[in-house]
Amino acid sequence: MPKTAKRTVAEHKLAKSHTGHSQHLCDLVANRKMDRVAQLSKGAKYLCHICGRAAAKAANLCEPVQI
Repeated sequence: MPKTAKRTVAEHKLAKSHTGHSQHLCDLVANRKMDRVAQLSKGAKYLCHICGRAAAKAANLCEPVQI
């Protein structure tokens, strides 16, 4: 059976606030905007390397890794 490549992201010192963070799932969950979280998570293709949340678009995660 062939080995699969590990999916890793280089370590990143995430700033407390960064561009677009208000539309990232972690911030939306923190602000209890669960309807928006559900919309952005449907058909997920990316995982956040930091919090493990899944989203359809990389732009909605702090450190996206393609699934």
